[in-house]
Amino acid sequence: MTLGAAMVPPRPGLRRFLRRLLGLTITLASFGAVVLVGQACGWLTATNAPALAARAADGKAQLLAVALRQLPPDGRPGEARFASEAAAVDSTLLRVDYRGTATAVFTFRLVGEATTGPFDGRRTVSAVRCYALDWSPPRLGRPTPVTCPTLPRVAPDALTAGQLVSGLTAGGAGLPAADNRPGTTPPPYLALGTRGACAFAARQPDGTRLAWPAPVLSQCTTDAARQAAEFTD
Repeated sequence: MTLGAAMVPPRPGLRRFLRRLLGLTITLASFGAVVLVGQACGWLTATNAPALAARAADGKAQLLAVALRQLPPDGRPGEARFASEAAAVDSTLLRVDYRGTATAVFTFRLVGEATTGPFDGRRTVSAVRCYALDWSPPRLGRPTPVTCPTLPRVAPDALTAGQLVSGLTAGGAGLPAADNRPGTTPPPYLALGTRGACAFAARQPDGTRLAWPAPVLSQCTTDAARQAAEFTD
């Protein structure tokens, strides 16, 4: 073989093939590095999953407080105003401790989630957290973590608070017959359901009825509905 024959450059087709092979090699190496980093991060964060889930719950509680602060005063009961924003972060109002007509402490529950672990063993970890929120209209405090109380048992076939609210809002559906008779003056305050699955309602100045889910731990009584209806901003 002559020296000239040894120095012949690769044909154009071979050069294209070599470039593609090099590009594929780099792509596979980059993908492998990403997978390796992801696996390593998954292993490292798996042990911190509960803390990450609790932090996510804290963030949701702060978002709820921000949303409540942005609501303009409209004369609605505080519990009804809370219910209008709670669904956005999947929050449940547990208890409201009224301290006169100007101050109350709202205790609510929500769940934070964190997905951790390597790609071949991803898992979602949940953290149930409860918070207390001081509310003195128009001032609203910051959510403070508290111990979650024990929730009451509710019969499986009982109507949910949301279903009861829908019934109360639909022109008196679900009310006793005495309250639905033509010409009967609607009662000023209503409580339907049982403790843990209860709805409150109050008659508005224009004659309409405003209904909202009662706190889970609240007594399902008209006195409790009246007290809640009087706490407005």
